[in-house]
Amino acid sequence: MNEYIFYTSEGYTDAPNESCEIENCQLLGRACGRNKSEAQKNLVEENPWIIEAGFNSGEFFVEQVLTKEQRANIQSLIDYLWQDEERRYEESEDKSNQIFNVLRALKEI
Repeated sequence: MNEYIFYTSEGYTDAPNESCEIENCQLLGRACGRNKSEAQKNLVEENPWIIEAGFNSGEFFVEQVLTKEQRANIQSLIDYLWQDEERRYEESEDKSNQIFNVLRALKEI
């Protein structure tokens, strides 16, 4: 199951200093699903206030969030590949096109 975060630029919020006008986005919530569409359906079903408040689900911005399980799987894969790819990287003359560069970037995250 994937997790997604939903936000919108519809509506407005007030700044702590009410005399300031601001444009920003509003976080609507998080939901899980096999894909964005299923997660959005779940979000709206679990939070009927979203539609009741007048938000248009066609205007939502959606970003996938890595779950703890997905992060752990990525880390396991990096750990598994690290030593072999590090050795290949060090032995190679072409350092620019190496999967090790990708692994290093992921490991730093």
